[in-house]
Amino acid sequence: MSRILVIGAAGLLGGRLMEGGKSKYEMYGTYKENKMKGSNLHHLDVTKREEVFSILERVKPDCVVDTAAITGVDYCETHPEEAWLVNVEGTKNVAEACKRAGAKMIFLSTDYVFDGKKLDYHEKDKPRPLNYYAKTKLIAEHVLEALDVNYIVARTAVLYGVGGLGKTTFVSWVIENLRKKENINVVTDQHNNPTYADNLVEILFALYRKDANGVFHVTGLDCMSRYEFAKRIAEVFDFDDEYIHPTTTPQLNQIAQRPEKVFMSTNKVERITGIKPTGVKEGLERLKKQLEMIE
Repeated sequence: MSRILVIGAAGLLGGRLMEGGKSKYEMYGTYKENKMKGSNLHHLDVTKREEVFSILERVKPDCVVDTAAITGVDYCETHPEEAWLVNVEGTKNVAEACKRAGAKMIFLSTDYVFDGKKLDYHEKDKPRPLNYYAKTKLIAEHVLEALDVNYIVARTAVLYGVGGLGKTTFVSWVIENLRKKENINVVTDQHNNPTYADNLVEILFALYRKDANGVFHVTGLDCMSRYEFAKRIAEVFDFDDEYIHPTTTPQLNQIAQRPEKVFMSTNKVERITGIKPTGVKEGLERLKKQLEMIE
């Protein structure tokens, strides 16, 4: 049985990886701020090189999934040194430790590496990031390539699902506000492919089993604006959508620039894994059932 170490097990994706892998793999996880209990769970700060090497020496994983990152786009813009330390230096520490341990590394990147000036981005298209968060992710991708690690880069977008400590997803933000009947302003001019976390987990494990290598686009099926996505959330969760108000990016005065529309082709990953990306309606319906079981 393969031994898999999930860095960032307290997060949404990390938690779903731990849950989704437990029946087939020996799962280990790390956390930083949000303390977790369990014999297979360890505290780790990826910016501390010695800590990273020590954890891999103890766990001896066959594969490391690195989900640790500062993902707040505006926060990265205003805290570039901290973003660089975690998103680039932290990734480099994990990659070098993986290389020494002979472990495969799966790294999570973003659709924001593209500027949204064309349709249907493929893995070979040249990235052009518009904000500092995306720049750190792209540089981290280059680090993996330069170190010649056995790696998978999974570029994804607008992740949603059950769980995750410390961060609020777009879906949970919409649900929370609509439940309280509070007005929200949502942009009509930013388009991405919302990605259901459990579908992403299934694909990542499939790529690992196939011993795939390189860059893959792994997102949900449907490309839509955040406003359209919020409307779908209201529909599936039976909320009144009159509290969702359209706005535009200039009106929001966001600090970091966002691409207007990024649609990434998933043909490559579908061909290799045989797994289709989940559509928004199906993903939200599955999420609703999961939340009902928890409540």
